[in-house]
Amino acid sequence: MTIPYPWRCPSCASRTALLRLPPCIANCANLTALYRELRKPLLRYLVCLGLSSDEAQDVVQDSFVSLQHHLAAGGTQDNIRGWLFRVAHNQARNRQSSYHRRFADSLDSEMDFVAADATPEKAILEKEKFRRLRAAVGLLPESERECLLLRAGGLRYREIGDVLGLATSTVADTVERAIKKLAEKCNV
Repeated sequence: MTIPYPWRCPSCASRTALLRLPPCIANCANLTALYRELRKPLLRYLVCLGLSSDEAQDVVQDSFVSLQHHLAAGGTQDNIRGWLFRVAHNQARNRQSSYHRRFADSLDSEMDFVAADATPEKAILEKEKFRRLRAAVGLLPESERECLLLRAGGLRYREIGDVLGLATSTVADTVERAIKKLAEKCNV
């Protein structure tokens, strides 16, 4: 995030001569705007990784709290979007490998993707289509699934590479391969 100079923080009225955010970023409108922009893509990504919607919401909130601490401590501000996805990814993996996750019952039912005004027939067809797509995505190898879900979440190949520790060209090839596999499995 770059902010044009001179910039005055709306919360503390401090100015910064650098193109860096002030330490009071936790109270600034920019973090709120970033939350509004990335909340839903992060949630979708985490649910597709296998977290329940309640767990995904917890991870998103924890990720933004981590961002607050990171920025307040003077951490790097390069590629904050990729940084957030990486933190959320790591937290999701930690939750999935925890003892509690393996033996606890899911707190929510299947996500409802169908529009409220859909007819019963359309609702059933849409749910079946999403079920087939979810099953097909679940059959992809983990690297392909993660690259595809991050790309669907709006990240660029470079950002996906940063999140997963892969070269940009590898990410591009992996996403392309995943899309081809999904097209074959879903008859598209």
